Amino acid sequence: MSGDKILNERKLSDKLGISRVPLREAICTLSTLGILEAHQGDGTYVSENNTGIFGNIIKKYGIFNRSMVDEVFEARCLFEADAAKLAAQNRTSQDLNRLKEALTQHENALPFYYGGEISAKHVMEHDSEIHLGIAASTHNNFILQIIEAIRHVTLEQGFFTEQFTLNKLHFKESMILHREIVNAIESQNAEKAYQKMQEHIIQIRSALDLERIRRCENENI
Repeated sequence: MSGDKILNERKLSDKLGISRVPLREAICTLSTLGILEAHQGDGTYVSENNTGIFGNIIKKYGIFNRSMVDEVFEARCLFEADAAKLAAQNRTSQDLNRLKEALTQHENALPFYYGGEISAKHVMEHDSEIHLGIAASTHNNFILQIIEAIRHVTLEQGFFTEQFTLNKLHFKESMILHREIVNAIESQNAEKAYQKMQEHIIQIRSALDLERIRRCENENI
């Protein structure tokens, strides 16, 4: 269970009937993924703060690649639209404050991007703050983990670099839809939040050269 202390290495080795070398490696891997936490001088515990586990697993083992771009956007349509709907139902005033601050940061970054002063990756970091803020506003940690993992894939695979972008204005279009989604969440209009998030995911998908993304991955195999 979350927060529980596991047996020390010797006792756990005896209980499981395995040598201490593979056990130590397993504990090290689980700690890297954030599933276990070592407390110096006090032993190892099952993590209570586990919202990043899915993303850590994807990062460590490279589960997705660019050839799965269609699956990534299908997943985003499903999970992020439902997250926006649930956020509209569950959000607090603190959630709204964080979302509005993330919106402002994203909007302020755009002139610097279009002026060539910052990269698409920099803008995507602000974009992620909005999407993860919406996920956090659901107050459902499982949904937050899933969306963190999906966002990780999007950023790691570099979908939004100049190389793969057809519509150079998509960040400005995203800004408008972000604002509409947050407005729907603020007014607790769950259906509109759902609809606008789906519209947003379709909009950003259409901004990308998906065929080139797939071809690039296949060329690297």
